Amino acid sequence: MNKFEVFVIAMAESESQRGQYVLILEEPLSKRRIPIIVGPNEAQAIALHLERLQPSRPLTHDLFQSVIVQLNAQLKEVFIHQIKEDVFQATISITGPEKSLQIDSRPSDAIALAVRFNCPLFVSEQVLDEAGYLLDEKGREKKSYAEYTLEELEDLLAKVLAKEDYESATRLRSVIDKRKLG
Repeated sequence: MNKFEVFVIAMAESESQRGQYVLILEEPLSKRRIPIIVGPNEAQAIALHLERLQPSRPLTHDLFQSVIVQLNAQLKEVFIHQIKEDVFQATISITGPEKSLQIDSRPSDAIALAVRFNCPLFVSEQVLDEAGYLLDEKGREKKSYAEYTLEELEDLLAKVLAKEDYESATRLRSVIDKRKLG
């Protein structure tokens, strides 16, 4: 399964879901962005850490970080691997002195831990294709690959090859091949 590293680039109140927040992840090579809805507690936990603010008492994610560190373990990576029934699925990879674990997690909690450990955050190609979107030069949303026709994908492939962007070309070729196979 292909993994693509993403970074947290923004967070704001959700316009579509009252009381929730939208976290924007970006894959830097293709500039595709993925919006993930998070609850207010997770949003606060992520924002406080990114802003380098220290709460008077540890939050749940701070406590979990302390436990991992005290056990001489490390959070190696967070992987948002699929979207199932419109819900993102994630795992956290923890490596300890005696064994490694893959633990199922909500993406919001996994991201809150990832920013604390400064560990890589990855998404699968499926997640990038299904939830990712592009912005055009004027900052307007472009379509995700899933919304392009086969002809549009082939035109886009020709453009990225002309720019010698071989990573994007590989991803596009994969999408085109899957589409042709049915």
